[in-house]
Amino acid sequence: MEERRSGDRKRVMITTTVRKRKDNDEVEIMEFRSRDLCIGGIFVSTEDLSLFQLGEELEILIDDDGRKYYKGRARVVRSARVLSKQGELTDSGFGLMFTSPDPDFIEIVQKKLG
Repeated sequence: MEERRSGDRKRVMITTTVRKRKDNDEVEIMEFRSRDLCIGGIFVSTEDLSLFQLGEELEILIDDDGRKYYKGRARVVRSARVLSKQGELTDSGFGLMFTSPDPDFIEIVQKKLG
């Protein structure tokens, strides 16, 4: 698979909260464990690949070790089931690309990347 990330990725374990606006102006809030982060986006793990559509815009919050949540926007750019070389499922979920991140949001992502 072609690598299209704008920066190096890092294996991390952080909580990502996603707010999805529904057609009737209700907001659905979901929490994910995120395991893969780069300056341009994050991969949120879930077995349910029907949660989001490619291109969908979401509001996300990234946990700063329980001290603060940093809010940003993201677009769904990938849904995937990740298989090992032996063909076993190792992860599944969505690739989210950050859109128009503010300086505080970029700072926490850079901090997480070390």
